[in-house]
Amino acid sequence: MWEGRPVRHRLFRATDALLVPFTLVWFAFAIFWESRVTARSAPPPLIVFGAVFVAIGVYLVAGRFVLRAIASRRTRYVVTNRRVASIGGVSGHRVQMAYTSALPPPVITERADGSGSLAFGAFPGLGEAFGTRNGWRAWGAEPSGALVLWDIPDVRHVRDLVVGTPAKA
Repeated sequence: MWEGRPVRHRLFRATDALLVPFTLVWFAFAIFWESRVTARSAPPPLIVFGAVFVAIGVYLVAGRFVLRAIASRRTRYVVTNRRVASIGGVSGHRVQMAYTSALPPPVITERADGSGSLAFGAFPGLGEAFGTRNGWRAWGAEPSGALVLWDIPDVRHVRDLVVGTPAKA
């Protein structure tokens, strides 16, 4: 009934408000450590140890946003008369699918141009990204495992298709 892609590739999510300060501190400390160890001609294992933490810091500060951009550009959404699916992710092959009859009521956020995001029940919060079930998901390309159609055009029309409301002409 409908197929689309995100019209925007929003890289900053709600979880990032908490993660960015932490990642900047991590990265700054890793750089400090590595510069001090290198300047003092420390043994190679200490230099390698510091380099690993610098590499992790680079991923935390910038790499996860690059992966999120790649995942967003490879994402497409499909709504049929029975299912809602999100296909994409970093590999382009991640599939999330749910029967419309099993989904909670849809909720939307809408911008002035009619585009917006569509979630089911509620938009994912910080608890989902940092919950024990999700492990390191907060640090990944998509901090939530919930089925959300992010930044789609004509979000109200898609919501109406999902709930089975006839579209207005």
